[in-house]
Amino acid sequence: MNTSSPATAQLSRPLWRDYLELCKPNVVALMTVTTLVGMFLATDGMVPLVILVAGNLGIALCACSAAVINHVVDKRIDLLMQRTRNRPVAKGRVGDVQALLFSATLGVLGMAILFVYV
Repeated sequence: MNTSSPATAQLSRPLWRDYLELCKPNVVALMTVTTLVGMFLATDGMVPLVILVAGNLGIALCACSAAVINHVVDKRIDLLMQRTRNRPVAKGRVGDVQALLFSATLGVLGMAILFVYV
């Protein structure tokens, strides 16, 4: 039987899960589906594997970068709404500076992949 309270469970949550939540993986996955569809509609044959993988990876990383910035920008608003008040930046589990550095890293990596491979 689990005797920990929800508050205790929230405090002991691994930090990597907070960073993953900042990336809004469900939204990014839906974006990736649309880019896959677009790639296949834009070509007559098969999309080259390097472009398929690198293009979607680069786009996903850039989308994650934007999602993290959104968390920082919406921090005050998120605290006011029941649905969003427990988000990592709003709750203070990830600081603004750390979130922005994470966003910059994701964005630079995503753009580098797109620039080199696509």
